[in-house]
Amino acid sequence: MRNLSLPALTAVLMSTAAGAQTAPVAVPYTVQTQPGARSGGGTVNDVALWVNPANPADSRLITADQNNGLFTYALDGGEVQGNTEGTSVSVDVLGGFPLAGGTNAALVLSANPTLTGLVPYVMDATADGGGLTRLSPTTAPLDQGVSYGTVRMARGADGTIQAFGGLAAGGLRQFALTPTDGGVTGTPVRDIPAGGVVGLVVDPAYRALYVAQQGQGLYRYGADADAGTQGTQVVGLGDGGLTSVGRIALYEASGVDGYLVASDPNANTFVVFDRRTLGRVGAFQLGLDAGTDAVEQSRGLVAWSGALGTAFPEGLFVAHDGVSSSTLTDNLKLTSWGNVARAFSPPLIIAQQPADAGVDGGTGNDGGGGVIINPGDGNPNGSGGGTDDDSGCGCTSTSVPAIATLGLLAMSLLGRRRRS
Repeated sequence: MRNLSLPALTAVLMSTAAGAQTAPVAVPYTVQTQPGARSGGGTVNDVALWVNPANPADSRLITADQNNGLFTYALDGGEVQGNTEGTSVSVDVLGGFPLAGGTNAALVLSANPTLTGLVPYVMDATADGGGLTRLSPTTAPLDQGVSYGTVRMARGADGTIQAFGGLAAGGLRQFALTPTDGGVTGTPVRDIPAGGVVGLVVDPAYRALYVAQQGQGLYRYGADADAGTQGTQVVGLGDGGLTSVGRIALYEASGVDGYLVASDPNANTFVVFDRRTLGRVGAFQLGLDAGTDAVEQSRGLVAWSGALGTAFPEGLFVAHDGVSSSTLTDNLKLTSWGNVARAFSPPLIIAQQPADAGVDGGTGNDGGGGVIINPGDGNPNGSGGGTDDDSGCGCTSTSVPAIATLGLLAMSLLGRRRRS
């Protein structure tokens, strides 16, 4: 049998390794939120997930409604609470924020155009009225007088809590958040020049800040305040299957593995990038069987890897549907991350749940299908450690294992030639 030449072998292996899916795959949703008692439709602009540490099945979705305020929903789709203290165009939540008296709570930040600034709340499912309560209501919003279109929070490398706000006029501002007596203060630590910011997410393992810039694409910056202001374009519009870009989310399967998911509102798809290499893995659409009532014009998404009760033992994916034919208004569509993962060939990673997750409906080690790996550091979100990967901005879809295989086979071929 004639041996392949090294160039031919290289071409075959690179073609195989770069075989990301091109056509979007179909993923069914299993739950949708019902329209609540609020005026108007088509007004949801963002969504965040609060995970109840005492009972994950009783977690909440918090929506930012640009006409009505903040609304919370249970994971069965029912509306729990409405907070109409001004409007909201973006919302995020982060657990473990220290309060006065030595207690901790989940901090919620809302980009509120009515009050003009970032308005802090705390989330507690046991509180009267549904659990979302404004923190220090007599205090002015953070950075009052400045309008924001996007807000996200994350922990710094030193454990401090940081907030990132996409300015409505363009650009990005980073804050250090500090608890005060009954409230929170925000100290600006960095301004990043950028275009219109429509999506943000921080990857804690790689200390990376991903920014979706309207009309431009996805960019990566350092997440820490001393990381400078220069970013690198990860993918431009027209590349990597993106025709437009909106909100983005991070699925943390482990400390270093997972996916960056970007909404493409024009194509009504969600594009998946490998967390390590940032190579395109594929894309999917969310709808009922046969593609009915598919998600369109999405303005918000959530990807979560931890078990959330018997309904979502393999994690959760949530997308805002801007044109829901079943409810005649916009709403949220929910599905198991396992449904997303198994729609791909080969399947995407599904984070392995703790062995005792079965008490809450978790799958343990035998979840079936998918490639299952352990979350990092015991955190169901997989936000464990990891080192920065300078090659993370490469846009190749070639996987690290494929590159290693290519190198080993090439060395073997060269060795055989020398021996002959």
